[in-house]
Amino acid sequence: GDPDPVLRCIVSGFFANAAKFHSTGAYRTIRDDHELHIHPTSVLYAEKPPRWVVYNEVIQTAKYYMRDVTAIESAWLLELAPHFYQQGT
Repeated sequence: GDPDPVLRCIVSGFFANAAKFHSTGAYRTIRDDHELHIHPTSVLYAEKPPRWVVYNEVIQTAKYYMRDVTAIESAWLLELAPHFYQQGT
């Protein structure tokens, strides 16, 4: 039924690998502001880009691509990793 408990578990493990969709059409990591893109083999590649994601790994080819990407709620980052994120980051 409800995927939120599973997604929250993913966020609790991969909170450091969070990125936000930027107006340039790419994602930017939250802590280091690196530019990332969703890998073309991802299910999310052809979809409307989620505003917030976490990912498992980054692959470098012509660009830096995120693999194993999951759409999340930004509030979960503050709730599940307050030691890593602060309001306003």
